[in-house]
Amino acid sequence: MFVLFCSDFYKIFIKPLDIGKKIDNNYGDVILVLGGGLRPKVRIGYSTEERLKLAVRLFKQKKRVIIISDGSLYKGSPAIRKIKDYLLKYNIKYKYILIEGKSQTTFDNCINAKNIIDKNHFKELIICTSPYHQKRTEMILKYLNFKRFKIAKMYNSEIYQSNSIKQRLRNFKLILREYFAIVKLKIFKK
Repeated sequence: MFVLFCSDFYKIFIKPLDIGKKIDNNYGDVILVLGGGLRPKVRIGYSTEERLKLAVRLFKQKKRVIIISDGSLYKGSPAIRKIKDYLLKYNIKYKYILIEGKSQTTFDNCINAKNIIDKNHFKELIICTSPYHQKRTEMILKYLNFKRFKIAKMYNSEIYQSNSIKQRLRNFKLILREYFAIVKLKIFKK
């Protein structure tokens, strides 16, 4: 078993989950960034940061509104503020940032974002989420009857980089957790 964690064996399990597509300049009027949590000392989490980097790249390709969808188990969480500050640091103005800060799950993210999308009459949605999280996100969006969406391809993800056994274990845990979440979604539809 130890030998498996010294290799990149887990990468074979990511292939069915990584379904993102290249986004061209003509597609999309809104970007949805699914939050991925914070690290200790109130720093943006690895998953959140890679999703934000992708959103910034897509925004620079074509100015689109960015919806930040992240919540917290406690009131006054600094996650939304940190994420907003990250986008502002890359010269994305307030007028392009919408906040959805009530969600606790990916399912909640999608439901609450749908309300914002419908209210603002956005037509084409681009999703920024990590490769290991893309398949389940697609399943939820289809279940909620999202009509026009694409999940953006993430070319530089932490899930493909494993410089240590600790990182390999983290990646394997993320992938395994996602497979369990997909099974749960299929059974409970939530």
